[in-house]
Amino acid sequence: MKNSTFTRWSAVWLLVVWLLAAVFLSCAGLGIGHAAPTDPRLDMVAVLQAMAPHPSLGDQAKVFGRFVGIWDGEYTNFSKDGKATHSSGEWIFGWVMDGRVMQDLFIVYPSAANEKFIGASLRYFDPKSGTWSVTFVDPENAAVETLAGGAVGSDRIVLLTPEKDGKERRWSFDDIRPDSWIFRDEETRDGGKTWRLREEDLMKRRDAAPPAQ
Repeated sequence: MKNSTFTRWSAVWLLVVWLLAAVFLSCAGLGIGHAAPTDPRLDMVAVLQAMAPHPSLGDQAKVFGRFVGIWDGEYTNFSKDGKATHSSGEWIFGWVMDGRVMQDLFIVYPSAANEKFIGASLRYFDPKSGTWSVTFVDPENAAVETLAGGAVGSDRIVLLTPEKDGKERRWSFDDIRPDSWIFRDEETRDGGKTWRLREEDLMKRRDAAPPAQ
């Protein structure tokens, strides 16, 4: 009788152990209880992103930090003869590279006349010059624009390109509010005496409230 009982309990324990092993192997196969396998195509994105500005930026982090998030835009481009072309899109801002750099994606939605457009900027603060340096990359047109500048008062940011062949560009973030602002791209050919408006974009925050800076 004792041998029979022992044999019966041994069979039960063997069955329990087998079931636990089966569950463990099943969970492992599904990534449950373990770090799920990652897509190597996303590795760079995971390392690139930062949740907050680097402490070394101090108050300068607020210059572009207030734009973190997604903004919906109504864009207007002006030709030399003043003709306006309208489009819409979005502008996405976020901290990257341990919070030392602000990156943004400028997106124009596709339309009957144009394909989708994406340009990207990297913005970092140079403590030696006391200015923000900006590099904008336009892969579609194989163009790169470099600018430098900073805040002008509490509701405006002005960035200028180096003067070349008597021409200079000015990019400004005007009338900055928690839920809206205006971007203007202007050009001068007379040393800043007059400026021609090339583009004006009306931006509205998609989220109800800006994130904490």
